[in-house]
Amino acid sequence: MENLIKKCSGNYVNSGLLVLRIGVGAIFIFAGWMKVSDLQATVGMFAGMGFSAFWAYVASFAELIGGIAVLLGVFTRIGAFLLMITMAVAVYKVRMDMMMIMTPLSMFFSALALTLSGSGKYALMHKFYGCTADCGTCKVTS
Repeated sequence: MENLIKKCSGNYVNSGLLVLRIGVGAIFIFAGWMKVSDLQATVGMFAGMGFSAFWAYVASFAELIGGIAVLLGVFTRIGAFLLMITMAVAVYKVRMDMMMIMTPLSMFFSALALTLSGSGKYALMHKFYGCTADCGTCKVTS
């Protein structure tokens, strides 16, 4: 039974990572684009939270570029790590409001999962670093 579970679950790991990457990437691309497309309002919003304009630019472009990287599977771990840091700050800033903390907290854990697992087999950079499945069918190619 254990071998059957191992064999069947291995077939869906990469598909699951692809779906996770598409969802997380799309959400962050949208959020980053909204910030980048109106940087003056974004800087004002960040100033209201006690952050300088520099951090508004960093967060905006980290969300946009990190979202693109995650969606495409290009430097997924780096992009997801940047998104995870951004969401960690967001969680910290809204920690007292239980309704507002749910979205950044769920995005934090989604980015953490991608940081730890990588992009899987269905990624643009797959040929450079291989997949994370233990099936033995994908190997790193040089």
